[in-house]
Amino acid sequence: MFEAEFPQLRSMTYLDWAAVGVPPLRSIGAVRAYLDVLERDPVSAASVAAQAAAKREARAALAPILGCSPDRIVFTGTSTTSAVQVAVDAVSPSRGDNVVIADMDFPLFYVEAKRLSSRGVEVRVAQNADGDYEVDQFYELIDRRTRAVMVSSVIWVNGLRLDVAELAKVAHEAGAYVIVDAIQQAGALRVEADRLGLDFVAVGSQKWLMAPYGVGALCVSRRAVEELSPPRPGYLSLAVKDWDAFWADPSKTPAGWTQVEEGAIKFEYGGTFPPLSLRGLAASASLINELGVERAEEAVLRLRKALVEELEDLRLEVLSPPEARKASGIVLFRVPGGLRDNYMAAVRLRSRGVMVSARGAAGVWGIRASVHFPNGEEDVETLGETLRGLRA
Repeated sequence: MFEAEFPQLRSMTYLDWAAVGVPPLRSIGAVRAYLDVLERDPVSAASVAAQAAAKREARAALAPILGCSPDRIVFTGTSTTSAVQVAVDAVSPSRGDNVVIADMDFPLFYVEAKRLSSRGVEVRVAQNADGDYEVDQFYELIDRRTRAVMVSSVIWVNGLRLDVAELAKVAHEAGAYVIVDAIQQAGALRVEADRLGLDFVAVGSQKWLMAPYGVGALCVSRRAVEELSPPRPGYLSLAVKDWDAFWADPSKTPAGWTQVEEGAIKFEYGGTFPPLSLRGLAASASLINELGVERAEEAVLRLRKALVEELEDLRLEVLSPPEARKASGIVLFRVPGGLRDNYMAAVRLRSRGVMVSARGAAGVWGIRASVHFPNGEEDVETLGETLRGLRA
């Protein structure tokens, strides 16, 4: 699909979208067009108005992908990390509270857990069983002292898709918030933040959204907007209607300008934000929307099924959960041998133009292949042929 948008894929078999996405030509073109404007007119290119216009475009493009209205999408910094941290700081767990995380989750959650633990917050960890979790495990950890459940909707190591809708129900019954890292989902699978009742959904631009690095975005629920305050408003968080007049106004003082914006926008990073990255994100997201998130998901899951079948034909061990409701674009598998053998197999695959990664966490490890809608079944076949060659 959209072969003309991805000429890079003609020279390699790209199965590493879970690490970093390949930007389509329209995204690269949008970045170059912005650089041309920056060269000709740097003042207007970097103005508050230019930033605001780029944000509007990116919000509109992200809204159908994340499943929430554009006015509740905010830009928090350069990556998913910044978005998660804004959510955690807004929820603000304190001594006597607890938070719930998963042991196989991305290291960002380890760092956030350590930070909260130093404040006297209890960290409760759901332990995986052979790379899987059941919602019942989280039931046992969540209680009336739980301030937040912090998980990825798709686990980065083996592609397990968590039932975040059920987690949200349990968390909300206890009065807790749900913070979801959806970077391994958004762009490949439907997110549906509002329908599933998720308080915060954090994403970064550089993986399945197929955009350049540089954007962390956060979908904020109506509940969170009403109940929580932004952790760190900046100068662009001020409720200013005319920035040109504001800059020239000699009467402004710190005492006279303290009102910040209302609504979800109050959670947005309040400093200068690069329009360049936002333009690239809006262009990449427009391609996903042209296809439609439902059709993108159908293509991803069809290719995933073909990938699993190819690996099983090779009699390789597939470590991703087999249930369709837990499936994503990520498949973890192992070749015969130990950890080093699999690491070296991933290196050899990459040297032959088949782009995969070696990944592991919490006792789960192997070779990670990830498929996206720009792939075709020939990419899966090439992986199989190359694995047969390595075996020989």
